[in-house]
Amino acid sequence: MLTTLPTGSHLETTLPDHLQLLPELDAAWRAPSAGERLMAVRRAAPRLRERILASGRVECVRTFDISPLPYPTRFAFGGAARSIVPYVLMTNRCNLVQIATSAGPKTLLFNPTDAARSAKTPFFADLTASLGEAITRRVEARFRRPTAAESIFHLGVRPEDVDYIAFDHLHTQDLRGLLGTRDTPAAFPNARLLVQRSELAILTALHPIQRPWFIPDALEGVAPDRFLVTDGDLLLGPGAALVRTPGHTVGNWSLVVNTDRGVWAVSENGVACDSYAPEASSIPGISRHAARHGLEVILNSNTLEGRNEQYTSMILEKALVDRCPANPAFYQHLSSSELTASLLTPGLSPTYAHGGVNSGSVRRSAAA
Repeated sequence: MLTTLPTGSHLETTLPDHLQLLPELDAAWRAPSAGERLMAVRRAAPRLRERILASGRVECVRTFDISPLPYPTRFAFGGAARSIVPYVLMTNRCNLVQIATSAGPKTLLFNPTDAARSAKTPFFADLTASLGEAITRRVEARFRRPTAAESIFHLGVRPEDVDYIAFDHLHTQDLRGLLGTRDTPAAFPNARLLVQRSELAILTALHPIQRPWFIPDALEGVAPDRFLVTDGDLLLGPGAALVRTPGHTVGNWSLVVNTDRGVWAVSENGVACDSYAPEASSIPGISRHAARHGLEVILNSNTLEGRNEQYTSMILEKALVDRCPANPAFYQHLSSSELTASLLTPGLSPTYAHGGVNSGSVRRSAAA
């Protein structure tokens, strides 16, 4: 199916003045081979980190749960984990980010997944069918979480006051309920989608390898003026950036925030702290696999479109963030769907888990 969304010149590409393009990694990503790109990214990453640090601190970050989900073990750790348990449990989360920009205070929601609509993603729809309707209903009733709009309202922020939404990538996402269409009211009526042009273009014609993970009409009927499209890294304001981390999808990017607890990154390139420090992992098989193959990271491997680039992107994330003060063996990377301990998945609990980022004070909406 081809979406009729105009993904070319009809979409807004002139960014507001307070959104600044960051060129520090442009040349590195243009290096001619995967190995050269890895080396170039290693060299350029410190410059980007210093640029983000010099911009200041983000005003506020809050993380809240969207939904738990089962996920194949073979995807979560790329076959590195030694386990007969077929699925791990992960918790999908959203981040509220508030930024004091030169254009005034701005609010970003990063990964405000519409869980009800995302359930129609072909891969998860097939999984639900295999589990059976009765089991699915019981699981949904037990694990239901507030929507992103409900969660921020509980924090004192009105959905009308969200300026931007963004996703690390568009796997499983259906944005019609978030941004609205002629027939669907918008959960965030004033928000615009920040997105890489290359990520948006995926939905114009899905490749067979991509079809299980995308909702083909996810943006059908959304007005073009709800999009802000870019081809590079963005500084959103003091202490907040969206940084390209291609590989998992071609237009994947990561949220990077400088907080009162140091620098964090958020993405789904890896599913756990173990993914970024496999040498410190207590999950059976992870450290041995990494040592045997000389790997510094373990990829979230449900797609094979750009494994070389995804590896390089995870090295970039490690270079941008700080180590965790409570456990310096691990990095301050928060997986947007983080591996979660469960009695149902013995041997597959994270060695260390962040659970979320809690920094600064929430700027409450005047009318909340």
